[in-house]
Amino acid sequence: MHEIDLLIAEDVAGYTGPHADLVRQVPAVYRLMRRLLEDPLLPGRLRPLVLAAIAYFVVPSEIIAEDLRGPSGYQDDLFLCAWIAERIRQDLGTDEILLGNWDGDVPVVPLLTSILSQEKALIGEDRELIFWYIGYEYLDH
Repeated sequence: MHEIDLLIAEDVAGYTGPHADLVRQVPAVYRLMRRLLEDPLLPGRLRPLVLAAIAYFVVPSEIIAEDLRGPSGYQDDLFLCAWIAERIRQDLGTDEILLGNWDGDVPVVPLLTSILSQEKALIGEDRELIFWYIGYEYLDH
């Protein structure tokens, strides 16, 4: 594991707060993004989105910051990664790239569906703010 993987895993270990079932999947979702970035099958036009998701994990003052909220602060990271993974899935028309890069302990596609279906509970009205923060309007989409 990489250092960031370990830090994220430590942060969410034993978390029992809101959306604990999803928050505990954050380390695997982060690894998915990292592996997607390294996958030669990821089209170049989608790489900036994956890079934005990875960067969002490490910026100190994102929209819902872990420093202020503890592990529940990963809810916006989780949403952004799920949204980007779903975008990749739709763009490629297959689950294969996600399945091939997933090492989590729950099936990835149902996890993404669950995260995205709980958007309001996870991030409230912050979707556009999150997209603004990563400069989505300037990314190739």
